[in-house]
Amino acid sequence: MRRISLLFCLSSLALLLVYAVTPVRDYLAEWRRYQKAFNRFAEEKFRQNIPVRTTPLTIRQVWNPALDVVDRCVTCHLGVENRFLRDAPQPFRSHPVTPHRLGEIGCTVCHRGQGAATTVRGAHGRLKWWEDPMLPSQYLQASCGQCHPGEAVPEARILSAGRETIRKAGCTGCHKITGVTPVRPIGPDLDGLGSKVRPLWLFRWLKNPKEYLERTSMPNVMLADEEARLLTTFLLSQKAPATGNAFVADAAAVELGQQRYREARCISCHAQGGRGGSSGPDLGRVGGKVRLEWLESWLRDPKALFPQTRMPQFSFPAKDIRAIVSYIASEFSDSTVDAQQEQELERLLPAATRDNLAAGKKLYQRLGCGGCHRLKQIEEQAELGPDLAGIGSKDVDRLDFGNLRIERNLWSWLFTKIKTPRVFGKNLKMPDFQFSDEQARELVVALLSLSDKKIPARYVSAGQQPVPLRTQGDFGKILRKYECLTCHSLSGESGRLAPDLSVIGSQAKPLWIAAYFRLPYSMRPIMTERMPLLGMSDQEIQTTVRYFETVLLEDSIAHELFPLGGPELQEAARGKELYFNKYGCQACHQVNLAGGYVGPALDGLGGRLFSGYVFAYLKNPQRFKPAVLEPNYAIDDSDARALTAYLVSLPPPRAKEQR
Repeated sequence: MRRISLLFCLSSLALLLVYAVTPVRDYLAEWRRYQKAFNRFAEEKFRQNIPVRTTPLTIRQVWNPALDVVDRCVTCHLGVENRFLRDAPQPFRSHPVTPHRLGEIGCTVCHRGQGAATTVRGAHGRLKWWEDPMLPSQYLQASCGQCHPGEAVPEARILSAGRETIRKAGCTGCHKITGVTPVRPIGPDLDGLGSKVRPLWLFRWLKNPKEYLERTSMPNVMLADEEARLLTTFLLSQKAPATGNAFVADAAAVELGQQRYREARCISCHAQGGRGGSSGPDLGRVGGKVRLEWLESWLRDPKALFPQTRMPQFSFPAKDIRAIVSYIASEFSDSTVDAQQEQELERLLPAATRDNLAAGKKLYQRLGCGGCHRLKQIEEQAELGPDLAGIGSKDVDRLDFGNLRIERNLWSWLFTKIKTPRVFGKNLKMPDFQFSDEQARELVVALLSLSDKKIPARYVSAGQQPVPLRTQGDFGKILRKYECLTCHSLSGESGRLAPDLSVIGSQAKPLWIAAYFRLPYSMRPIMTERMPLLGMSDQEIQTTVRYFETVLLEDSIAHELFPLGGPELQEAARGKELYFNKYGCQACHQVNLAGGYVGPALDGLGGRLFSGYVFAYLKNPQRFKPAVLEPNYAIDDSDARALTAYLVSLPPPRAKEQR
């Protein structure tokens, strides 16, 4: 009996201790210390006439069952919605400006972590068995992708850049990625490659593409010499129909070729030794890359060899084409290539036997080349890499870290995989894209956005997908022949190098447009990319101008603001005063060779543009060009009219200044 009584006493004492510990632990809780510190901070701010109120000592939370949110982060982060605490120390600092209602969506939807926890370590998710720790600041924009799937998000530059890199690098060639439409092929067709390139160039390219062209998107597939030679033999066997006799450069025609090359402004799209445009390949060493007879056929009709090319079809006469090829052969040779090296490679290349070609084809398929290139004899293959749907929610314990000394979290694993893809194993196939650290971080953000978290439809952005342009008829043929949308945009589609053409009929005068097509000139001397001399026929010019002035219009813009006699001298004089003294337009624009280089020269503006468009543009430049650098000064009608009067009265530049 005495023993039972003793046991009862001990049990009661233990229970009493348990009950005593709970209030003591609550009294000493971490969150309570933070709230007491906040109250002292608030009293100090209140004495400084800054409206910050003290708070009762209690656990606070945001509850949103639709988003499955129970967040107690605001228990310690007490100033998140107080704009007067922007410079306060953490955890009392106000949250940066956001379009979201913090009291509705909480914190963990964006920041991740363990919302129900009330300790710093627990809330930040730095726990062994918690699979969704708080994101570091450099990867925070990944959460934007949950509600903004598959679209560019202007407020999330890093996420948008990562998605763009996924598209440009052709990741969908090997991986299925939710929200990203597969773009295949991103590389050129390989049919006829054996008739196009020289063997030594192809071998070196397969070994290390960036050694030849640093800005190429082609990754390094890390081939051994034997593999590179085998693949070279297979690709050289892909011959095109006969392209004519062997080309013999005409030394006497080089000068004519140089003249035609410059008139066509090939440098607008093609760089030469790193200087020039980026729309097409660098031509600095193209003489060591392509066969001259192929180049002659290419200039004659690019789409016959590559229907998806963005290269316009110039209307060169046959003798001019031969002259241009002769000039390229003379000017753009590759000093690293000589006949002895080519002969040595040809001696080492495997013979094009049936077995060797079959082995080369197998290697081509194993490497997944079909993810980026089209080859008719090989059917399109399925994704070689894993499905990346839900990769942003991947359980860390299911990842193989091997013996790597990196932080054991998802973003560190992804960063390492992107930077050094085969460090996790010798038999992996992912090539090395040689991404910079910045590009790798952008890609990690894009991949982390591919979360398994289910977001209710009312929180998900529908996005604004542009309607595909389907321009038909004669104008559509011209648009495709000269690949105008490589540089220009129309109804939100395609190029960004040159002006948008959506309202060109209300903007530019038909006579000026026709003259510009016959002899384009630069209105921005510092620009590399300029309108090429396409050699359009009179009929093509007439068709294009007619389409502009009848279809590509904005009805709210009057063509002319002034009577037929033009603006009054007094109004133009007032506009000149506003131009130079009030608005300082000369800082960016030139008039009579005086002024800045940021914007176009304004000489002869009245001969180019309708005065009604100039007036509407001055009122709101971003209405027509959202990304334009021109400031919106909120100019009133009177000043806008006077400025327009001055600008349209400016005389044209002298002929030699237009070149």
